[in-house]
Amino acid sequence: MAVLCSNCAGKLIFNPASQKLECANCGAGFRPEDVRDNGIDVSSKYYDTRVYTCGHCGAEIITSDTESSTFCVYCGNPAIVFSRVSREYRPDGIIPFKITKLQALDKIRSRFENNPIVPKEIAGSFKPENMRGIYVPYWVINADYQEADWISGTVKRGKHSETRYYSRAGEVKFKNVPIDGSRILNDDVSLRLEPFYLEDSKEFDEDYLNGFYSNTSDMDFMDLRESASERCHKLFADEVVKSIPKNVNSVKIRDSIYWADIQDDPIYMMFPVWFLTFKYNGKPYTILVNGQTGKVTGTLPWLQKKIWGIAIATFILVIAFIIASFFIIRGGAPEIITFVWTCGAAALLCTSTICFSVGFRGLRRILKNLRLSQSEAIFNFVKRRQS
Repeated sequence: MAVLCSNCAGKLIFNPASQKLECANCGAGFRPEDVRDNGIDVSSKYYDTRVYTCGHCGAEIITSDTESSTFCVYCGNPAIVFSRVSREYRPDGIIPFKITKLQALDKIRSRFENNPIVPKEIAGSFKPENMRGIYVPYWVINADYQEADWISGTVKRGKHSETRYYSRAGEVKFKNVPIDGSRILNDDVSLRLEPFYLEDSKEFDEDYLNGFYSNTSDMDFMDLRESASERCHKLFADEVVKSIPKNVNSVKIRDSIYWADIQDDPIYMMFPVWFLTFKYNGKPYTILVNGQTGKVTGTLPWLQKKIWGIAIATFILVIAFIIASFFIIRGGAPEIITFVWTCGAAALLCTSTICFSVGFRGLRRILKNLRLSQSEAIFNFVKRRQS
């Protein structure tokens, strides 16, 4: 049920900029903790959500009746009507949106709009109507964690390298570890959005959802324990790799045994995320912005021909420079010119090698991010949001 303005009975929408519920009619602002809906039992473990049905395509849209521009996220038609009420488990806390929709768009534009390898027509997709503010479910856990690892690495011995093996084992007490509570949202995506800062969290109040969407956790305790073990393993493994001597190369964890025992009761939270979703050449793309910090994650489609053109042009330039160096040296040029040219050729060759190496690693990273951005699961997550 919508919370109404006490001045004019208009619907109140939460504004991340002011951190207040604001009335679109009279402009009045109220703190969420000062507004109470008499129809809501705040002591209940559950709260009601409202399900709408699109009269055009028949899709179900689950959102609050305070959504200022409610429309079908499947077909874009505004003809949606209330269908039913659904009861969902009440979270323990929530981190309210701090980044507004326009601020999130500005951050996306500043990162991608002037990129020469991104198609220019993509900028037309950076529209407010393509942005969704969604509260993503998280579980915050404390865990007693144990792990044992078998690690390999190579050490140079003159012209040869030898493989060495190491073992590491330990116990850790993890505190306040956030675990993505949705199996639909890829864990790699949720990790890239972090950190979220719990000091900004508030006691859960439905009023913070006004004007936004949210999803509910679809994990049982066994799912949560498995996800907690995987998350703690990543944190532990990072430290294990750092513990290997610096002169060891190609460090790799060959085998691991690990488990996490969740302590106390997990805390059910809602974290804010902006989703920009669109399609390009028939493929879905999703760019995410942390609604608390403004951190952007995701990659846009890129112009492969332009990248290959730059790489080929650079390669030709290097080869031409090397050939010219050969003829200058063989042609009996003055020693100073030969010396300067030789140094320049060596520097160019080294720089090019480094650039190609860094560029290759960067390309792999871009392709991984691109796969996440194109994930149908993420695209569908935005569709399946619940409020």
